Order: sequence, then structure tokens, then C-alpha cells
Amino acid sequence: MWCTRWFLPLLLLPLPTAPPYFLLLFIFSLTMHAKPCFYCIVLISSIFVSSCYWQPFSLDTSLATPWSENVTTYGEALLWSLPPDIANNTESLPTSIRAADRCWCDMSSGSFFDPFNVTRWEHNSVNRMREDLEKRWASSNNNSSAAFTPAKTNVASSLWSLFARNKRPTSSPLLGPSNADETVVALPAFEPPTFRHKYDLSSYGVNMLLDFGWSE
Repeated sequence: MWCTRWFLPLLLLPLPTAPPYFLLLFIFSLTMHAKPCFYCIVLISSIFVSSCYWQPFSLDTSLATPWSENVTTYGEALLWSLPPDIANNTESLPTSIRAADRCWCDMSSGSFFDPFNVTRWEHNSVNRMREDLEKRWASSNNNSSAAFTPAKTNVASSLWSLFARNKRPTSSPLLGPSNADETVVALPAFEPPTFRHKYDLSSYGVNMLLDFGWSE
């Protein structure tokens, strides 16, 4: 692990803003000079990759380059970019912001020979937080409006259920026609058994009789 002494200072210093091609050449030349072993290469590569993840930090952190005289922190930049209805609701605003991912040698900007643009990175971080807050605000408004919206009922199904509930038989094959003053008792409908011993398939065009009984 002694060969890692050449690379550890690079991780202790702030992230560089040099062009990616210069950083890659520097790492390549340093590797050729130090000649680290396989285990050190795996360890150093893992440490460099872990630098891409950024922990959330306070909105009171100052910007590298102020956007204007009144916009000098991430919190002020977020309030400046938000719509008035969300910016005025200070209770829904977070206290920290998670910056956009940025690696030690970042090539996501699309330019291999230009220095890293810190101002654009700060804009991307604030814009991502703004989009997230707008989505949360829209979803909360939709949920609140849905809570006060009466549920739509199907008129046809309601009328049919009412008609079926109020419908009573006017005559019975055993009791005869009923009078208006008499109370008619409806007979229970005949329900065929769930399992029958014989099934006649002639009505389906098949001249066959299925007998599941024990009788011959």
C-alpha cells in the first residue's frame, strides 16, 4: 500500500476544474511513475469513483460565482428560480440541497478540452431542486383537489339497482293473481344443483350423455 502515497494528496485537495484531457494525462504519467500494484489500482479507482457522489449541504452555502447582487447563496438562487406561489410558501422549502453529481475528472459537460464550468454545475443543481419542488407542489395540489371532488356515480347502474330492488312478482303459479291490498310472498327461485349426475350434450350438437352416477 506504499504506492498509494502518490495519489492520496489528489483526494485531499478540492476537486479540480482543469480540462479532462489534462487530468487524464496527469493520472497516466503519475501511474507510469509510481507503478502501483493491482490491489492499489483497485483501491484508488474505487476512491476516485466514490468522489462522484455528493452529500446534501445547507442552502446557506455561498455560490462560487454570485448570480446577481441579491443572489449569493443556493437558497437565494432557489427562491429566485421558483414560481411566486411556491417561493412564498416557506414551510414547504427544504433546508438542504443535493448537488448534481460531479466526479474528480468530470467529462459530462461534453467538452474534453475545456475547463469545468462551475457556474453551470450550480445552475444544474438548483434547477434540479426546482423541478423536484414543482412536481411535489403539483402532486399535493392534485391530491387536495381530489379529496374534495365528489365521486362520480353511474346513473344507469343506480337506476337499474333501484328498479331491481323495488321489483316484486305480481303473481305466483301457486297462489294465483294477487290483489292490490294483499301481500304477495315471492317464492324462492329454483336453483339447479352445482353438480349433476347426468349431462345431456344433445343441445350442444353432440349426441352424448355423460353419466356420473353409479346406477347402470
